[in-house]
Amino acid sequence: MNINFKTRQLIRSSSRGFLSTEFNPKNFKSLKTGLSKPFSYSTFVMTAFDYDLSPILLLSNLSEHTTNVISNSSVSLMVCEEKKLYNFFPKFNNKFPNIDYEDPMSRPRVTLIGNLKKSPDKNHRIRFLNRHPAAKLYANFGDMNFYKLDIKSAHLIGGFAQVKWFKKNELVNKKNQGYASSETDIMNHMNEHHNESIKLYLQKFIKNIKAAEKTGRWKIVGIDPDGFDLRKKKLLTRLYFDREITDSKKLRGMFVKLHNEALKN
Repeated sequence: MNINFKTRQLIRSSSRGFLSTEFNPKNFKSLKTGLSKPFSYSTFVMTAFDYDLSPILLLSNLSEHTTNVISNSSVSLMVCEEKKLYNFFPKFNNKFPNIDYEDPMSRPRVTLIGNLKKSPDKNHRIRFLNRHPAAKLYANFGDMNFYKLDIKSAHLIGGFAQVKWFKKNELVNKKNQGYASSETDIMNHMNEHHNESIKLYLQKFIKNIKAAEKTGRWKIVGIDPDGFDLRKKKLLTRLYFDREITDSKKLRGMFVKLHNEALKN
């Protein structure tokens, strides 16, 4: 399992991030920032991801960061590990005595660098709201728009002594045939007719949520070439494929394979 695949899974597992834009005080004459020169401005955002890994954001025209993006679309987005991904990024072996917690600096995070542009793609809206259903409350407001980040580069800090810069073609899923046209139908079919399989996936493969949280009705809320997202109310988790699935026609075989493997375990 190479570092490119591990990093994609780290990115896709993130539901939030920190967006950094260039804040030029000249664009905000009514604001008294006390600063006259442009500076880096970070803000909290919720994230979803397109089939090719491009981040999808929902931003308000009333926000400072949106004005910044309109003025300069070059941004960075930092996402961090939200649930422990020890199968991809092992726990750091702390050799110092009397330290009984895991240093957050030893856990992975990645900064995505690129250009953020407004997106008219209906699938971006669907994927974002499936991942963040509470956002339906304000997604239709006149000032709200969806944006897509075109990744140009990325910087991973996978923990102590694990650092890598990526070029765009090392991360993005160039091949995602059929996903845009079939994802919703596949999700609906799995959720309506194969809930027993979903329960098996949770019980046998999902290790980073508590056993008690695995009960109840979970639903698949997003599928991409690297895996699929599951939600139950406020809980969100992810099952990772062991390899990239470039054609959505092969998803049925993958779901059957996972079902059979879960029965054996």
